[in-house]
Amino acid sequence: MEKEVKVKSLFLIFLCALCWGPSYLFIKIGLVGIPPLTLSLCRVVIGCAILYGISLVQKQPMLSWKKYWKNFLFLGITFNALPFCLFGIAELYITSSLAGILNSFTLIFTAVLSHFLLKGEAFTRNKLLGITLGIIGLAIVYIPLILNQGIGSGFGAFLVILACLSYATSTVYAKTHLKNNVPAIPFLIGQLAMSALILLPFSLLIDQPFSHPAPNLLSITGAMGLGIMGTAAGYYLYYKAIYLAGATYASFSVLLIPILAMLLGAYFLDEQLTWNLYAGTAFILIGVAAINPVFNKQ
Repeated sequence: MEKEVKVKSLFLIFLCALCWGPSYLFIKIGLVGIPPLTLSLCRVVIGCAILYGISLVQKQPMLSWKKYWKNFLFLGITFNALPFCLFGIAELYITSSLAGILNSFTLIFTAVLSHFLLKGEAFTRNKLLGITLGIIGLAIVYIPLILNQGIGSGFGAFLVILACLSYATSTVYAKTHLKNNVPAIPFLIGQLAMSALILLPFSLLIDQPFSHPAPNLLSITGAMGLGIMGTAAGYYLYYKAIYLAGATYASFSVLLIPILAMLLGAYFLDEQLTWNLYAGTAFILIGVAAINPVFNKQ
């Protein structure tokens, strides 16, 4: 029985990576005809609508969780609205491959914040090793990027790092304020609905989407891919994996996402994969693996 659970969880983790890995490609092609804030708004609205449909089929009561609206608001900002926008703006300056690689820093930032803010999450030798390797990997990627491609690419990469910090903040916040109080579907719908309400005025005021030409088929495909695969399906599968095997094993999907992002970017967008991307990715992924609690023993 335990073996069957592990096989199912590994399958879900693989599916989750297949949903999240293409997100950076979808962002890139979505930006062809949709401004970044509006693209983020489309993403959360589509994802929220699909998950709400699932909640209706499962007959899950949604209004009973309205007392957590402040928690959903904070998570809507830090886990959805802010990082989605940062990734969108960043990919105006950097490749989708690089965005996918740097997203691995979410686990590294989570380990750092957890050390200071959560009980029982203190640094171990493996965690310190993982953080050090991640920083070395970032330097290998970042320094040649600025030297060869200029300050614009460096700015884009910096925005991705900020997005990872936002993701990590939301993860630690959820562990301390929600824990297992809210089921997965209401939890996701609540934060996505809040992020949509936050993004709407910014999209209208800053992007002014109605002043732009109608989006082409390519950009619509990007938005739909982000909403369906990168948000609704990815989140749903991730929480199913957590239910089966716990967050420790579910976090293994992070190791697959950068590799998939690199392959998709190179194949569909002809993005050049330089030596420093390969080397930096290796350091970052080894660091992320070291931080994972499966390997993280005193």
